[in-house]
Amino acid sequence: MAADRIWTNTMIFLQIEVNGYDRNFTYIVGDEETKEAIVIDPSEDEEKVEKEAKEKGLTIKYVVNTHGHSDHTSGNEYFLSKGAELVDENFKLGSIDVKMIRTPGHTEDSKCVLVENKLLTGDTLFVGKIGGVFYEGGEKVQWETLGALMKLDPEIEVWPGHDYGTSKSSTIGKEKETNPFIQCKTFEEFVYLKTHWAEYKKAHNLS
Repeated sequence: MAADRIWTNTMIFLQIEVNGYDRNFTYIVGDEETKEAIVIDPSEDEEKVEKEAKEKGLTIKYVVNTHGHSDHTSGNEYFLSKGAELVDENFKLGSIDVKMIRTPGHTEDSKCVLVENKLLTGDTLFVGKIGGVFYEGGEKVQWETLGALMKLDPEIEVWPGHDYGTSKSSTIGKEKETNPFIQCKTFEEFVYLKTHWAEYKKAHNLS
């Protein structure tokens, strides 16, 4: 399947479906003037991702990972071996501000990447869902992180690390209105929903 392309005045933005893991997305963000690009969460299909970049005249200069799980990092070496640089702090891509927002919860090292009005959320936030937790005490951290994200502008677009929801992208406002985890009023309710998610999905005919 071809990449979905979204254009702004200065930014080229590609969401690419990759094979090999579980409905992963890899993203390319490029500056239209300098033709430099970032690849975010490269895993499988590295040559496909590279081809998508080249078709738009882009050169991948940087690699960013939303967290350290292998289904988001296994393609790093491919691009690093071709001269790309691994980056985990704020920087500029041409005229585009690339901002890292620390979002622990799914993992302790999780972060989201904000470029213009697009928030690449990795496994922190999906469309209508959230990521699991893999360390003791992570649920409380996750609860606080999600609460902080919901304070962002409601028009900011959400671009997740997996195609797990009813659509490939969303917005902060839509997630506030529709995501059952975000709608939990208390931490206890949040934990209960996480524990009983399978039953909730069945009752609401969710996949």
